[in-house]
Amino acid sequence: MSGSIGITSKLPVAQRNALEQLLFFNVNQHRVRLGIQQSIETYGVPEIYEQDGGLRVRVGDIAGVQTLFAVSDSGKPLGVAVFVRSAHERFAVLHLGVEPRLSETPEISTRVLLKLMHEIRSAARRTHGVERIELVYKDRHAVRLHG
Repeated sequence: MSGSIGITSKLPVAQRNALEQLLFFNVNQHRVRLGIQQSIETYGVPEIYEQDGGLRVRVGDIAGVQTLFAVSDSGKPLGVAVFVRSAHERFAVLHLGVEPRLSETPEISTRVLLKLMHEIRSAARRTHGVERIELVYKDRHAVRLHG
């Protein structure tokens, strides 16, 4: 994959199978299994749903969950990040996944992850009061936005 990586908050309904594979049946889940379990126990189970003709992800009954999808030039999902404002000063990244076939080319996999995290960081900086981003998969490691 040498094309650009786009970011969108909604996928076409036709991409449901690809999103299910990415979010629920990702062969690399074992690498972060404890983080996934912790996220589900704390926040709830992610669920794909349709809204306004597209696909989104919600988590349990938490309000304000946001999803960003990294997509190829053809619109195929390459990665997903699910996050929420979990406290006044913090965004929590609840789920993060990359298309497993991209792990064969780590530089592309890294580009997808960095693009998603850059977009979350940009959203956090635009949101009044948010000072940290917490990666739930990484033992509550928080990244400060300032200083």
